[in-house]
Amino acid sequence: QRALTVARMLNALPMFSVDISSVQTNMVYAETTESAADVVAKFAEHGIDMFDLSANRIRIVIHLHITDEDIERFEAVLMEHWG
Repeated sequence: QRALTVARMLNALPMFSVDISSVQTNMVYAETTESAADVVAKFAEHGIDMFDLSANRIRIVIHLHITDEDIERFEAVLMEHWG
């Protein structure tokens, strides 16, 4: 459920693209118009880890210990930089 929430948050912004139907587990793969390394670095500044898989593709893993508050923090960072 939280992975789907994160996918929808990303997909709501024009610089990210997520195939919502591919979100079947705790992993979210997103294409970005910005450098994936830059996206990862901006989230890392706020203690949020993710991976850049290629120049414009990121992977986010929503582990079991991630809370609703963590998802809210993810959204706050997302809006601060791209909203």
